[in-house]
Amino acid sequence: MLCHTCSVVDSTENTALDDIDRQVLRSLQENGRASNSALAAEAGLTPTPMLQRLKRLEQTGAIQKYMAIVDPVAAGCPTLAFISVTLKSHELGLHRSFVELVQTLEEVLECHHIAGEEDFLLKVAVPDIPALEHFLLHRISTSKAIGRVKTTFVLSSSKKHTPLPIKG
Repeated sequence: MLCHTCSVVDSTENTALDDIDRQVLRSLQENGRASNSALAAEAGLTPTPMLQRLKRLEQTGAIQKYMAIVDPVAAGCPTLAFISVTLKSHELGLHRSFVELVQTLEEVLECHHIAGEEDFLLKVAVPDIPALEHFLLHRISTSKAIGRVKTTFVLSSSKKHTPLPIKG
């Protein structure tokens, strides 16, 4: 269920995962294009129950989306940066307006509401440094909620691993 305050998923409402669910999730994280029949065979099920299981996992939010992982260079956005944002205050209206703005910015790959000195951590992909400057001065700075911004450039990435560890 989505939290109405900040647009995050409340995972406590998801139904419990059984061993087959966890196996299916692991398999899909490694190969999102796996066919229903391949997943069924791997799990020891027939295709119809597997399809029902997948639909349930999608409906409960355990599977949120299917997508391809694209090389940033091939996509024309090789410059990655993490941008720490501190809001002017912690008023709910400012928080909401900032989150709404971020949702409209295609450069923002991830937005995390964090604890600590800063309030948000953004992962941003752009073509080059001038594009990042434009993003900072003309896109993100349109928010009246922002008090301070700190940018950290990614020089290289020694580990980019998207699958989540699925316990159990």
